[in-house]
Amino acid sequence: MLFQGILIECFQKINQERTTSSVYNLLIGKKAIQTIQDARFYHIADYYGIYPDLTKTDYYQQLQQLLERNYLLADDEQRLQITKKGQEWLTANKTTLAGFYGSTYKNMIESFKQRFLLFIQTFTNIAKNEYRFIPITDNHEIEQFVKGFYKQYKHRSMVLLQQLYKELEHALSMVSDLEASMFVDRLTSFSSYGSSLQQLSQDYQQSIPDCYLTLQKVFYHLLYVQEYGEEYSMLKLFAKDLGTADTPLSQTAQFTRRLLKKQHTFEEIIQIRRLKANTIQDHFVEIAMHEEAFPFFDYLDSTIYEEIKEVVHKKQTYRLKEIKNNVHPDISYFQIRLALVLYNK
Repeated sequence: MLFQGILIECFQKINQERTTSSVYNLLIGKKAIQTIQDARFYHIADYYGIYPDLTKTDYYQQLQQLLERNYLLADDEQRLQITKKGQEWLTANKTTLAGFYGSTYKNMIESFKQRFLLFIQTFTNIAKNEYRFIPITDNHEIEQFVKGFYKQYKHRSMVLLQQLYKELEHALSMVSDLEASMFVDRLTSFSSYGSSLQQLSQDYQQSIPDCYLTLQKVFYHLLYVQEYGEEYSMLKLFAKDLGTADTPLSQTAQFTRRLLKKQHTFEEIIQIRRLKANTIQDHFVEIAMHEEAFPFFDYLDSTIYEEIKEVVHKKQTYRLKEIKNNVHPDISYFQIRLALVLYNK
């Protein structure tokens, strides 16, 4: 129950401070500032964006099963809390949930996967002199990447396949037999079409979400080992230039950041951008999360910060409303949000 285990852990960590939809937004990788903050504040960033295709129907079906089996319990406000049974499951299965790097590789994993899979399909067919096949992806950028790869290395196709086989053999030796086997069954190569999620679900007697996340976990592992291991020259090629051009900031926040860098005041930025104050505040919080040199104390003096920090410690909460109710009335939600970002730096 990999997927359900992840749900249990997420609801344990947010500790009834967020709604059920907040975890759904986390898993699909919603780019809202609230979701990104939740991922960081509640230490669940490893699960950010790990299941971008998850439907709300499937998500709530899984939650309902956990409620019916008494792993989770809903309170009067329909916020979910972990039960004793859920805690016991987490304690016994904690290691099975490790190995996701959602926030770290959010800008890389999908392109890395498609490059990797299309390369294997293309080069195994070419090695057998088969040049007519239906590519497993119609993504133009991915197709261009593999075509460029082929033009550069077409005379060494067998050497590259052998090198990749060697790297995969080593990398997959570090994951479970189930993960390695399911991953291999998913690959499309010459005269062998990879199993669908439905087929994997039947073959391995696992739910479709569990199969999907098992495969995701292996791809996160491949991204991790190519980054930190020297012996993965092929895997490094598939990851080359991915994510480096992406900024963690939304496009609109980037515009606000440029104005901030030019020493414009908060009020001036509102006028220039013709946006509401709340929207610019959202941008500031987003910028503060990603920039070490953000001028927190231009908007938040040390006394206010210490007061907010004391409430967080005393109440053990990140709920904005609860913090607001326990600090001086003049302290704004904006200051609380900035303080929480600084607190989690």
